[in-house]
Amino acid sequence: MRAVNQPPHRRVSSDVLRGMGNQRLYQKNLKLSAADMYRWKLSSQEPCSMTCSIGVSRSFVSCVRYDGVEVHDMYCDALTRPEPVHDFCIGRECQPRWEASSWSECSRTCGEGFQFRQVRCWKMLSPGLDSSVYSDLCTMADLERPVERRACKSPACGPQWEVAEWTECPAKCGRKAQVSRDVRCSDETRPCDPMTRPPNVKNCTGPPCERHWTVSEWGPCSGSCGQGKMVRHVYCKAPEGRVVPENQCSAENKPLSVHPCGERDCPPHWLSQDWDRCNTTCGRGVKRRIVLCVGITGGKFQIFDDEACGGGEKPEEENTCFERPCFKWYTTPWSECTKTCGVGVRMRDVKCYQGRELVRGCDPLTKPVSKQTCTLQPCPTEPPDESCQDRPSTNCLLALKVNLCSHWYYSKACCHSCRAVRPPAS
Repeated sequence: MRAVNQPPHRRVSSDVLRGMGNQRLYQKNLKLSAADMYRWKLSSQEPCSMTCSIGVSRSFVSCVRYDGVEVHDMYCDALTRPEPVHDFCIGRECQPRWEASSWSECSRTCGEGFQFRQVRCWKMLSPGLDSSVYSDLCTMADLERPVERRACKSPACGPQWEVAEWTECPAKCGRKAQVSRDVRCSDETRPCDPMTRPPNVKNCTGPPCERHWTVSEWGPCSGSCGQGKMVRHVYCKAPEGRVVPENQCSAENKPLSVHPCGERDCPPHWLSQDWDRCNTTCGRGVKRRIVLCVGITGGKFQIFDDEACGGGEKPEEENTCFERPCFKWYTTPWSECTKTCGVGVRMRDVKCYQGRELVRGCDPLTKPVSKQTCTLQPCPTEPPDESCQDRPSTNCLLALKVNLCSHWYYSKACCHSCRAVRPPAS
């Protein structure tokens, strides 16, 4: 194998010395000057620095005789030796790859939790441009996607407080009231720390007072006086036309939903309005309705005192009601954010209970979230690590020469060399 770019101070072999004598004879016979006899030649390039995308290929310099035969470098004038030429070369298209971020902290500081990380498909589009691309590219290349979630276990937890959702604010529009929630300890055998008990009562304000009652048209009369009645729908609406719960409108001025009808004159009789909604969202509660003593006199609707209808026969104004079983979502407090700066994740346990029993009957549409992002503060820009070392396997001098320090790979592999070309922090 030929030797290229050998240092000029090495020992010259006897074969080379004999060759030099022969060259002088050629030169004398052909009457060639030393400059014509030997010249530098750029030849044979290194492999492309990039196996894909655009890279750099460097040419070798060799000394050749007038007849094209390659000879030892010492025959050529070292002062006229040309610099190697760097040419761009294009490799094949870069293949996509999965890249995963580092694992987050465990979602719980005690007991079993989860760790998360981001997994993205990346592809080098050109030197200095390594971009996140659609995951389909990695999937179509049959690349196995790294897992994004794994279980983690910290020391065993003690008892924890669990809380249910807050009740609906009972206040009328513009008024103040209080809402409550169930707070319970997760362990019946050991007490939770009373100093960390979450509040179970807080103040609330009723809805804006722009809510108003709206009604539909009356339906047809169902029969003769005393038995006949007309029915219509009564809604509580917000200003934008959205129907809201009835307790957000004033009960004192709620329009009648049932009206007597029949003959022109109708004696006083009991007329029951529709039942209000059950006063509980689950389990056993109470429902109420308005019962009026009414009649029609001279074709006009009239309300009488209860005595006019006979107090003993008055229909019930209150009754028990039962909604669905009381399945309730309970949540533990949020964990610490997994990052101290930038965007992280915080977690909490969400469980469904019926009484003290862990069940599956809760409405999935009302399930509280168990994971959400959290941002505490922006991450500071760290100065470059003064002690970092270039990776020995990377040609960092070449990376500097062709301005590859902006590329993510070379900025890491040549962190020491690229430090000099980083712009100063503003």
